[in-house]
Amino acid sequence: MEKTIFFDKFEFPVIKGLDYLKDDKKPTTDYLFINERNDSFSMYFEKDFPKFTVPKEKTDREYLLLEFTKPNRKITFFCPEKHKNLDTVVWYFYMELFDDNGGVHTLPGQVRVIADEPHLWQGENKPQFLKILEQVKLKEN
Repeated sequence: MEKTIFFDKFEFPVIKGLDYLKDDKKPTTDYLFINERNDSFSMYFEKDFPKFTVPKEKTDREYLLLEFTKPNRKITFFCPEKHKNLDTVVWYFYMELFDDNGGVHTLPGQVRVIADEPHLWQGENKPQFLKILEQVKLKEN
């Protein structure tokens, strides 16, 4: 079983209990889905996926901006309000990984979460999708 998935210039750890969908015909995949088996979240990455920006025109939903900063990375989430007719919501994010030379490598993606998940951000428990992003590394050449 794989321990690492190569996506673009990044390395993703393979974590027990998650399902991964990727292009198995290539050593470095162009797309990657990471699904939690109980369907509490699903992450999606695609090569050349655009970095999300909040629409300038007025929309029917507000956006919450969440940012997590570590010495070697910054993760920014754009979280639209829950739509009243849906149980899940898609949050867009991008992560900036900083290399040893001061270069910035951007990894955009999206995550679908259950909107009313009571323990999503409570206490010291981080959501599992955030823990995944904290473990992504730059691929070694």
